[in-house]
This record gives sequence, structure tokens and C-alpha cells, in this order.
Amino acid sequence: MLTLERTDHRTRSQRVYNEALKVAMSDRVMLPDHLLTSDSRIQDMPRGIRAVYDSYYWAAHSLKARAWLQAVIVFNIMLIGFDAFLDPSLILPSLVIRGAIVTAILLALWILWGRERGHAIQGASLIVVSATIVTEAGILGFAGGEPLFERYLNGGLFTVATAILFFPIAFVWTMAAVTLAMVLYVVMLAIGPVTEPLIAVFTGCFYCSAMVTFASTRKAALRSHWKSFKSKVRELRDQETLEQLNSELRLAASLDPLTGALNRRAAQEETTRICENGAEDVAFLMLDIDDFKSLNDRYGHATGDDCIRQVAQCIAENLRSCDLVSRYGGEEFCVVLNGATKDCAFAVAERIRESIERLRIGEPGRPIDRTVTVSIGLALRHGDEIPEKTIGRADEALYTAKRTGKNRTVIAPVPSDGTNPSPRPGEQHRRAVA
Repeated sequence: MLTLERTDHRTRSQRVYNEALKVAMSDRVMLPDHLLTSDSRIQDMPRGIRAVYDSYYWAAHSLKARAWLQAVIVFNIMLIGFDAFLDPSLILPSLVIRGAIVTAILLALWILWGRERGHAIQGASLIVVSATIVTEAGILGFAGGEPLFERYLNGGLFTVATAILFFPIAFVWTMAAVTLAMVLYVVMLAIGPVTEPLIAVFTGCFYCSAMVTFASTRKAALRSHWKSFKSKVRELRDQETLEQLNSELRLAASLDPLTGALNRRAAQEETTRICENGAEDVAFLMLDIDDFKSLNDRYGHATGDDCIRQVAQCIAENLRSCDLVSRYGGEEFCVVLNGATKDCAFAVAERIRESIERLRIGEPGRPIDRTVTVSIGLALRHGDEIPEKTIGRADEALYTAKRTGKNRTVIAPVPSDGTNPSPRPGEQHRRAVA
């Protein structure tokens, strides 16, 4: 049961840990970058930052407190047999105190540390541990008489000293637990059966000094954990910035700078991915602006660039989100229609062609005195045909459109090794639109 609950606690604390880091990393208003590099203290931070850090700190260190409590519970139960071995008269008080009362208290604290609690509850838990362990040692030692009293009492102080190292609580609560343990120790010495008081005092001073030292270590550890938290958040933010820059660079490397459409390399990669994923009814359109060289020579490169941009925009406006458009080179474009039959692809091609024919290129109020048209070659992918071969057939159909009058769409014939029959004579001509 303890093992299963411990596994659940690991999962829960890991989730809280990740959520706290995510909030701290993303909320730059709550935790500005300059606070991550300044020599700040968590006590000086706004309440929102402290709340996030407390969640992070509990998730990162609560397992230590629970592991200590679990170990002490097991060890305390084992000591029942040790008590009976040293003094058979201790069996009954040991069963009541160790086996019932102390085990119940420690188990309740173990359950309490399974969830994130407030500072006061976490701090009070160590005070309860301190009071329980020292009182238990004193009562059982008193019942065992002079030979066992000092040993049990010193063992109780030692146990509290180890708890200070494992309980991740604020320094003020740690010192409160240390002070309580020392006061209880002195009271027990004053009323208990002590064989050699001077030696008992010296031994108590040794353990008390150890606890103070451990408490000082806890204070330094708290500062170190806060710095570690800031360093972790800063590292995650740097990684996010780097990933964003890399993403922007990858995007810039995949786009044509003039039109914003995919460039040829990126289009080839996307087309290969679509075909490798088993997409059906993939159609390719190859488009070329008619007589673009004469337009460029007559009106200048600026007008030519504007023409290419507007044609690219017009193509994109007539496509779906699952389709692709790329600038294949110069004034030539390639369109990939995903999930399009022959009739559907032809309708899209014609819609693009007619939209481009309605464009008016030039400066506002001064359009050029000619119509911009495109010739289009259409090819459907058959079977496992590689994209390059389908594009090649679409390109051949484009040249046919150029040779037969331009401003038209021509469908490429089915390849001779395809599963569909070749087009009947005259079918290609009927699909050509003057």
C-alpha cells in the first residue's frame, strides 16, 4: 500500500513540478527576466511568485520528508523487539507508545505530506515530529530506568537531527523544531533518572550543536534552491527563445521571399510526405505566366515582381488548407491538390486561371494595358507513381497548353503503365479551354 501511494505521490509531485515551471517560464509579468538574474530572495518576491515557487519546491522535495517518515515508522516498529530484548518489562509500553501512538502520528504526517500544504502546516509537521520523537524516547527511557534513559534520550535527539535534513521547510520553522527538541531534552534530564548528569549534559550539547549546524545548513540550502529555481526558469526561457528562432529560420528557409509561397525544396519535401502517407487522388498543377518576359521587359522588374506576387496570392485564395502552392521557379508555380478527383482538379485549375485573367497588374490608378494569363498543365498521380514523375507529366501538359494557344488547362494523359485506360483521341483537346 505504501509503495503504491508513493508511486502516486511521485506522479502527482511531477505534475505539480512541471506545472509550476511552466507558469514561471511563461508568465514574464509575474516573474520578469531581470528578477532571474538579480540577487533576490524569495521572501522579497511578490505573493504570486512565492506561490509558484512553493509549489515547485514542495514537488521537488516532499518525497524526502515522506521517505524519512516511512523509514522512521518501519524502524520504530522494529525497535519494539529491541526494547523487549533489553528489558522485558518494556514490551507493553513499547507496544502502546511505539506501535500505536507514535506510529499513528508519523503515519498521519506521512499522509499529510502527500499533498502540498501551507507553510504553517509544513512547519508544524516538523515541530510535531520533534515533540513526538523526544517525548517517546524520554518516556520509554524513563520506564527502562537509568541504564536506558540517557541512551534513548540521545537517540531521540539524533533522530530529530536527521529530520532537519530531510524536511524541506522554512528556516524559522526549522529553528522552532530545534528549540523545542532542546527544551524537551533539558526537561527530561531534569526529571529523569540520570546516572552521570555531567556526561549527559555534554552529550546533549553535542547533539544540540549538531541540530543547530543542520539548521544552518537548511538555511543555506533554501537559498541555493531559490537560485536553482531561477536558473532553471532562465534556462527554459532561453530554450524557448532558441526554439522559436530556429522555427522562424526553418519557416524562412522554406518560403519564397517574393511571394510567401513555399519554395521548391520545401514543396518537394511536403509532396513526398503526402504521397508516403498513402494519400489518394493527388493532383498536380503546373502553372506558368504567359508572355512574362515581354511584360517584364516592357513594364520593368518592379511590375514583373508585382505580377508574380498577385498571381501567387490569387492561386492561394482558390485553394483549400490541405492543398499546397509553391513557386517552382521564375514565373512558374506548382500546386498540389490533396484528395482531388480529375473533375475536381480541373475545376480548381479553371477557377485559378479565370481569377488570374481578371487581375489588373500595376500601380493604383495606373494598371498595365494588357491582361495577365496563365497556362496550366494538370496530372493525376496513379498508383505508386513518384511525385517527380507526376510533376513531369504535368509539366509536359503545360508545354502543350503553351503550344496550343496559351491561357488554357491541359490534362496530361494517363501513363502507359497506369491502371486506368489512356484517354480517347480528342479528349485532351476537349479539356483544353481556349
